[in-house]
Amino acid sequence: MFYLDYKSIAQAEGPNLPDPSLTIGSVEGVCTVDGLYPLPIICASSSFSNGTVIDVQDEQNHALGMILMCKDEEYELQKFGAAYLSAYLFEVAPDQFAQVGKFSRNYFLVRTERIKEYRARFMESSAVWGGFWHSDLETLHHSEAAQAPQPIVAWSGIVMPTSLHKAAAQRSAMLPFAFERYLKLYHLLELSFDHDTVERIKKLGDDLHGIGQILSQHKRDEFDRLKQLVIEKCSDRGVIAKCIEEICKERKWDPTTRAIFFAFGKDGNPFSDKQNQFEQMIRGPGFSLQGAKKSGILSGKEPKQEAFEILCLKTAAYWIYRVRCSIAHNRIGEYVMKPQDEEFVEQFAEKLLRQVLGTVLR
Repeated sequence: MFYLDYKSIAQAEGPNLPDPSLTIGSVEGVCTVDGLYPLPIICASSSFSNGTVIDVQDEQNHALGMILMCKDEEYELQKFGAAYLSAYLFEVAPDQFAQVGKFSRNYFLVRTERIKEYRARFMESSAVWGGFWHSDLETLHHSEAAQAPQPIVAWSGIVMPTSLHKAAAQRSAMLPFAFERYLKLYHLLELSFDHDTVERIKKLGDDLHGIGQILSQHKRDEFDRLKQLVIEKCSDRGVIAKCIEEICKERKWDPTTRAIFFAFGKDGNPFSDKQNQFEQMIRGPGFSLQGAKKSGILSGKEPKQEAFEILCLKTAAYWIYRVRCSIAHNRIGEYVMKPQDEEFVEQFAEKLLRQVLGTVLR
């Protein structure tokens, strides 16, 4: 609520007002308590325990404010100190004052005399020095304004062969942003490289020559291993082909795919010398067997379905790997992901990666 709302409430007699020893003021119309101005925290490190208050100082050991980890705590108006009351007055609606409820987020309480300085010198970098942030950063949130939620298809038969697979899958579900979530899902493919190698060695017994050959292959370039894994382990090529066809229908991804897969492309691109044909296909008949035939991507009078499916698997492996490198590396020579690319990763790359995992892990 705003300060004027609180003043109206405070003028009414009743037992539900906060501790009268606390000084409630106003900065920019926002309620402050004992010189603490509330800034909602959008995200905080999991290393911060719930229910804790952490002092924040500058490099000269002067008080800057405090982190209040109060999310999901019950409101206790009569017991609130300055930090809790400041957060409470910011969060509660006027008609909900003194009612039962819980905090919906955590807060950073900045000293009122340092608000301007904090915004100018510290706020933008709080994720680095403090492990939290409280800017809106809408572009980093998974897109709430994107398309309406679609039904989720539960895939049967997916196997988590090791506890490491299970842990990586569970962590991916905990991550709120597509960049980090994508990398954790990609870890499932990396784990599958190693698990596949171990299983092949087990079958050889004491055949040392065979083991040597397997280990030699295991040391190959990561992209080559990924491509081999996708081609050999994919249990439903048609699903991958359909997924690629669907994600390529959306024209707003064209500038991003052109940049990642071609301008910053690397060896292994199935369309490295056929970019014009590729763009003609996805803008025209679509990424399909007939589209590949009409655009000249697949040669021969009657391209076979199997050749098209292998092309789709190679494409999936290349796209998944290039997006992974762009997220993980952030360096010259790679397409550097920007906050506005979050939606592309979520709606294009993550969809494809999940479909590949769904066929490789069966």
